[in-house]
Amino acid sequence: MRFQKHPTWGFTTKSTGIVNALLNQIHLSEVYDPSTGISEPVKRPYNAIWDTGATNTVVTRKVVQELNLQASGRVEVQAVGAGDQVHEYETDTYLVNIYLPNNVVIIGIRVAEGAIGGAHVLLGMDIIANGDFAITNYNGQTWWTFRVPSNEPIDFVEEIQQHKKLYGPGGPLNQEEIRKQKNKRKGERRGARKK
Repeated sequence: MRFQKHPTWGFTTKSTGIVNALLNQIHLSEVYDPSTGISEPVKRPYNAIWDTGATNTVVTRKVVQELNLQASGRVEVQAVGAGDQVHEYETDTYLVNIYLPNNVVIIGIRVAEGAIGGAHVLLGMDIIANGDFAITNYNGQTWWTFRVPSNEPIDFVEEIQQHKKLYGPGGPLNQEEIRKQKNKRKGERRGARKK
């Protein structure tokens, strides 16, 4: 990771198998600016599902009622339902703070009220676009990780090209071949320094 002038926050969630939904327990509160010195509002825990196909974050009626949120406006929402039917409806919006795992906090997000299957919060691209989000299914386990702010590009093609440059086009080399490649590169660097 490149050096950053500003602090970076993040978290990683590790499942014990392959999952078909990315769920985290998060906390929500009504909108609040910690720099004001005003006492912090009540935070409540909710299950949240990550959805890269959603442009904005959605909360259920239960969240609105439990946090006693006051509507900040209205918005037209499009939701895909059974049989890929698109449903359009108008709903209230609210301003909230979202507290992700490991003290990753997003302040002042405008959320819409709606129905969500399997969770009380749907985290959309308005949250994901604040930083970097990645998913891996390595070794039969789904892990997802998020950091704020974005630090550097994530480019799997570049990683593959660098790997091929270091270890050859045939993929991973055995330990003896890796040792020979490292020694060859060390020799090339020493030769370059002597010139």
